Amino acid sequence: MSKFISGGMERYIHQKAALRRLIELGGIGALLMEPGTGKTAVAIDYACLMALKQPEVDGAKECRVLVIAPLAAVDTWVQQAEIFMSPQVNYWAEAIGGSLMQRAETLAARGNQRMTKGTLRRRSIGGGTLMPTPDRAEGWQRAIDWSGRSSEGRTLRHSDGPSGLGNDLPRVVIEVINYDTLSSRRSLSSSKTVADYVLEGIKRYAPDLVILDESHKIKGHTSNISRMSDRISAIASRRMILTGTVMPASPLDIFAQWRFLDPYAFGHVDEDNIVRRATFSSFSFRYAVKGGYLGHQVIGYRNIDDLQDIMGLRSFVVRKKDALDLPPVIETVIRVQLSLPERKAYQEMKKNLALEFSNGATSSVSNALVQMMRLRQITAGHLPDDMGIVRELGTSKADVISSIVHDTLPDEKRIVVFTLFTHELDMMRRKLAKSGTTVETISGATPNADRIAIRRRFGDLENNPERIVLVAQIKTLSLAVNELVTAQNIIFGSLSQQRDDLIQAIDRLNRIGQTGDKVTVWFAEAPGTIDTVIHQSHRDGTALEQAILDHVLSSNPWEEGQDDE
Repeated sequence: MSKFISGGMERYIHQKAALRRLIELGGIGALLMEPGTGKTAVAIDYACLMALKQPEVDGAKECRVLVIAPLAAVDTWVQQAEIFMSPQVNYWAEAIGGSLMQRAETLAARGNQRMTKGTLRRRSIGGGTLMPTPDRAEGWQRAIDWSGRSSEGRTLRHSDGPSGLGNDLPRVVIEVINYDTLSSRRSLSSSKTVADYVLEGIKRYAPDLVILDESHKIKGHTSNISRMSDRISAIASRRMILTGTVMPASPLDIFAQWRFLDPYAFGHVDEDNIVRRATFSSFSFRYAVKGGYLGHQVIGYRNIDDLQDIMGLRSFVVRKKDALDLPPVIETVIRVQLSLPERKAYQEMKKNLALEFSNGATSSVSNALVQMMRLRQITAGHLPDDMGIVRELGTSKADVISSIVHDTLPDEKRIVVFTLFTHELDMMRRKLAKSGTTVETISGATPNADRIAIRRRFGDLENNPERIVLVAQIKTLSLAVNELVTAQNIIFGSLSQQRDDLIQAIDRLNRIGQTGDKVTVWFAEAPGTIDTVIHQSHRDGTALEQAILDHVLSSNPWEEGQDDE
């Protein structure tokens, strides 16, 4: 094989080292890398290498990857594949949508082994003769997001499916599902459940590599998601877990993640010299100190050096402060897929400068300036009608930001979320509220004394060690604030049209006194909308007014490529 060429930007030193480590581990490894250090690109590079080394089947080399991720990361994998996939391969990346049953059926079709809802009722899993080979694009209409590349000189359409990639280069097929796909154990018959059906779909997809992104999501070893992950681990010979917070609550969080990755790592050798799988009871006996009521309470931990040594056998660790070649500010864009009501409202307002709600109320605008404001409100999930009553359209963006806070950054003691609108701030407050997290808000209506008190609590980690998420309107905190240096992560829900507001808001964290070495900035954006127009204009320093006018006059983002819908 010729020298491997990665896609996108040059990899950092720690990313190259992580890829070498995965190769040494034979594709069974844990990338314990903090957010913003580029673990997704490393996993994509490994998948490309796998494709290049795969044996040919029916004249093609193909590596199939199954990624299981939290909400905020599902379509990020599609976006990252578009950026980082090696030019030496063709690829197909898709975030699967639809019901749990439909997701299973789509996975089976991507593996070229179709299934139907009657599969489990008519015969046992894996038994009997498979149904005729179908088109591998079945269920493409339900995808949350997708991207692909074929080098045969034609445009790849979503309805082509992986079969449209051609055989001229090795192929990487990445299918992404949300963790909630593994959550249901609802019965389908006297002996089969939805989990059985999903597992059958995964088996028929036949992944060469399974990746658990933000793997701490399965830390509860008795949860349906964790148990299902254990069943999935037996399907693929190569498995990865990716997380920057491997122990969000305690060392016992390791068990379920390693049960998926390497179930024998913490096992024991019996009297017949046979290695047995680890059990949670033996794991907790080995590493937890029990006491309290009836001796069942965990009151401490022991043998932590032993735990870390075993983890180290299959791990590669990167902390932002140790990645010396990373820039001081790391920017990450998280794509937000708007709900159908939000999309319809955006289309109507963009095309007609007005829309009608289901109750007969209307929202209309008289000029482009007001239209721009309304489009931004729609991507934030709300819209005022002509009487001034705010109508909630959906919570897509708030849901994604909640996933970033609670799934991607569960170990961060301080996080800042910036919004533009008052209703957006209130929606964020409701969505972020969770046991163990204090949500503070600062809006234009917050009295000055309250603002000062909130900022002081946020800035005093020593005396206020609880987890605090500060949600603020960007205009209220972008200047003359020094207490935000206790946070290393800042999330933007909506951007101001003034570029200076963005720069000054980031500078509230990235300044003298910053308690970490790197600041990560997250942008939650609905692709193809005014969100991306404003952000791109701020990045390029171009005239925002002209960019917005061009966007408003263009076709609707969801009307393009209608043959694929």
